[in-house]
Amino acid sequence: MNFQSLGVCSEIIELLKDKGITKPTEVQNGCIPSIIEGLDVVACAQTGSGKTATFLIPIIQSLMTELKPIYALIITPTRELAHQIGEQAAGLNLIQGASLCNVMIITGGRSIVQQGIDLARGPHIVVATPGRLADLLRTQQASAQLSEDTQEHNTEWTLSRTRVLVLDEADRLLEDNFGVDLSVIMSTLPKRRQTLLFSATFSDAVRTAVESSRASALEQNRRAPLLWQPLDVLNSSSNTIGASTVDTLSQFYLLMRPEHKEAFLVHTVDQFLTENPCSLIIIFTNKCKWCHLIGLMMSTLGMKTVLLHSAMPQRERISSLTLFRSSQVRVLLATDLASRGLDFPTVDIVINHNVPIRPKDYVHRVGRTARAGKAGLALTLCDLFEIKRLRAIQDFIGKELTAFDVNEKKVAKIITEVSMARRDAERKLDQIRFDEKREINKAKKIMKAASSV
Repeated sequence: MNFQSLGVCSEIIELLKDKGITKPTEVQNGCIPSIIEGLDVVACAQTGSGKTATFLIPIIQSLMTELKPIYALIITPTRELAHQIGEQAAGLNLIQGASLCNVMIITGGRSIVQQGIDLARGPHIVVATPGRLADLLRTQQASAQLSEDTQEHNTEWTLSRTRVLVLDEADRLLEDNFGVDLSVIMSTLPKRRQTLLFSATFSDAVRTAVESSRASALEQNRRAPLLWQPLDVLNSSSNTIGASTVDTLSQFYLLMRPEHKEAFLVHTVDQFLTENPCSLIIIFTNKCKWCHLIGLMMSTLGMKTVLLHSAMPQRERISSLTLFRSSQVRVLLATDLASRGLDFPTVDIVINHNVPIRPKDYVHRVGRTARAGKAGLALTLCDLFEIKRLRAIQDFIGKELTAFDVNEKKVAKIITEVSMARRDAERKLDQIRFDEKREINKAKKIMKAASSV
């Protein structure tokens, strides 16, 4: 099939051609016609399958007929993903060389008053994280009365006429402590709207949302939502619906003693960078502290890295992503903040420094490589205390990971040097009072949540 047969207009088809996109992906084939028709859609597809364009193309095509303020609201769990979706929307929005509609990104780290003013100007597509949008809704009336200065602007805006709601990375939005903020947002949206849910895993929370949507459709005499999954999942007898990894991904594990894990990591990264001079690496850790510690350790060893975790200021996060995407720095150390939806076309290897606690997080992490049909490699470093987690991941994805071949003699030669670098990193971490700053930030979040109840 081609985009024309899916009902995509010629202007957008030409724009896609200019970007080198001539053939729709499986999820685009399965969902775009139904979205254009106005149906609710729940799509569970592997990462890197073109989910974002699947909902952006019909939204922009609808706006070509009539520009409406806050026509589409796209909710996503992280700031980084919100900015990426916003950039893609802006790129698909250039009809005949000019921007068709206004795209606004709503995340924390920016003036909430200014964001309220900008919303009142009527952007056509809003991409937002739940927390900041809910805060804007809670304080909408109060922020309009902050000062006479503010009242000179029209700060009134509403979601009551929003026609399309998109929940991107729906499994995380519906499970990971976003419930209160989502309830605030949902209460302001019209009941009669088009709702699109996109997720890499078909979790219990997504199942519940599908059942609720079906019941709502029956009550309102509407067609039930389309539930779309890839053919290989539909034809599979596995119970891990929506939890598969792509066939172009080679998946390995490496078993070692806990105290030697950093030495194996340094050796593997150094070898890969040497053998693949144009490739990028993402190293995932389970905690912000681990991420920062390993970054300091690798810096001591002369290895250049950038970091991405929730304890970093927004400007530093953006700087890290810019340096990494431009290949100025080839190693990104990150928490699961980077595991959802972010697209890095030249990442060839993902390394899990810790075995992910939740199997579904493994699926999202390794989904940063082997995207859009390309080959990729995922390596999970596993110590003796993490074997149970590794087995749970294999059960979840329905695949056995392969033992990774490494020259242990070379690793043994750097164990002392790496251990000294780690101790030096621990001292530096204490000097910057990392744990104390984290506790202060946690306390601020708790106070903010309490004040909004």
